[in-house]
Parts: sequence; C-alpha cells; structure tokens
Amino acid sequence: MYRPWFSRLLQKLNDLIHLFIALALAGASILVIIQFGKDVWHGLHAHNLTLAFLHALGTLFILWVLSSLIGAETTYLRDGTIPLTVFVEVALITLLRQLILIPVEGDTGHSGAWQGLGFYWMIIAAVLVVGIAYYLVSRRN
Repeated sequence: MYRPWFSRLLQKLNDLIHLFIALALAGASILVIIQFGKDVWHGLHAHNLTLAFLHALGTLFILWVLSSLIGAETTYLRDGTIPLTVFVEVALITLLRQLILIPVEGDTGHSGAWQGLGFYWMIIAAVLVVGIAYYLVSRRN
C-alpha cells in the first residue's frame, strides 16, 4: 500500500542526511587543509625534505578525494543524481596516493603488507585497470 506522506518523509530525511554528509565533508576538508599545513611546516624543519614532501603530497591527495566527494554531494543536492565517474575517480586517487606513499612508509619503518615489490606492481596494475575504467565511464557521458 503506497503512502505518499511516508515517501515525502523519507525524502526529507534523505535530504537531511545528504546535507549532513556535505557539512561533514566540508569540516573534514578544513581539517585536512590544516594537516597539509602542518606537513609542510614539519617538512621545512625536517632533515629529510623529500620524505616530508611526499607525506604532504599524500595529504593533498586526501583533499582531492574530499573535493570530488563534495562535488558529488553538490550535484546530488542540486539534481538528485550522483555521477558514476566520482566513485571511479575516488578509487583512482586513492590508489595513486597509495602508490606515492609506499616508499614513504618503507622509509619510516612501517612494515607488513607494504613490503615487497610484488605489492607495488599490484598497485600499479590496479591503477591501470581503474584508469581504463575511468576512461570508459567518462567517455560514455
């Protein structure tokens, strides 16, 4: 049995949730910008400037992801749609960030799954696959 009032209530709740998500993404972006500033500041005072720069670059990639998600939320709040390319773009950015941070984490003494050249090549292969998927999805639009 269809209840129009219930459907409107759920739509209003969904709009409220998406507004909360947009505000949370904006807050997270501000915090990541502050973290980027800290990374640059520590980089200027570090003995290993290259390592600090790569770490700051990794933080910048997080900001890029947040920017993509904020753009998607803006589109959703305006049109009610979320482009598929956003999800593929976020996956690609995340993989590229990981590719950059593998040498940084190796230099800082972190161990575990990041050890080994095989894992590095696996990330490269994933970047290529997701890059091709991004090309195909964006070309479709």
